[in-house]
Amino acid sequence: MNSKIFTEKDSYLMLALDQRGSFRRMLNPQDPENINLQEAIKIKKEIIKTSHDIFSGILIDQDYGLPAYQSCEECQKPYLLPAEDTGYKDLDGDRITKIKYSAEEIKDMGADGVKLLIYFDSKADTSHEQIKTAKKVLEDAHSQNLPLFLEIITYNNTPVPKAVSMFLEKNVRPDVFKIEFPGGSGECQQIQEMLGTTPWILLTAGINFESFCEKLDIATKNGCGGFLAGRSLWQEYVPLKNPEEKNEFLQNVFIPRFNKVINIVKNNRS
Repeated sequence: MNSKIFTEKDSYLMLALDQRGSFRRMLNPQDPENINLQEAIKIKKEIIKTSHDIFSGILIDQDYGLPAYQSCEECQKPYLLPAEDTGYKDLDGDRITKIKYSAEEIKDMGADGVKLLIYFDSKADTSHEQIKTAKKVLEDAHSQNLPLFLEIITYNNTPVPKAVSMFLEKNVRPDVFKIEFPGGSGECQQIQEMLGTTPWILLTAGINFESFCEKLDIATKNGCGGFLAGRSLWQEYVPLKNPEEKNEFLQNVFIPRFNKVINIVKNNRS
């Protein structure tokens, strides 16, 4: 499947704006389930509108991101939609990804690709079920001629290279791996050797922006194809109320941050 439509000169310079549960918590920490829908959509629209000319593709959610994207007429970039429901099912401390949308439904929503988030503990009883879920969604996405971006979030100290290897061993090779920083240059090289021509990109997971820059620099010097960056770029914007402060953040913090990570990728992959 073609994931290259999400790239600029073979680099993935993508914005992640698919947060649902965490987004509600940022909007209303005291009562996350009680938020203003139109306010949530407006916030995501402003982020998209401000940056649409510099990202190569975008990951959005069906609840707030998709309406925001559709109302931003100037944005014509390709977008991903998630297959999974927000959060996960807790099974005695183990995490199970819940599928909410089929690839056909995602395609009908106009998306150019599917994203799947899998929580993964290599030693958990649920690990095999999580791999089976990924395989099923991969086959489903390809049946609709859509690429799959597989996001793996490890827990209980599972090494990222170990997690990736377990999916590959079961013939689960998505079109793009979206992963956490593997740990260092050696681990990045290990990931690159395992994946060969299959692209892998970094997620931000809400870490400190400067920390993400440091990790992205190491990763892209060792085979990483770019990023799908979210909260580390824009999370402070969400709770702002004053219009002037909001505009100042978008123009003087968000956009410079985005340009900085773009330049890291371009400098290391040129």
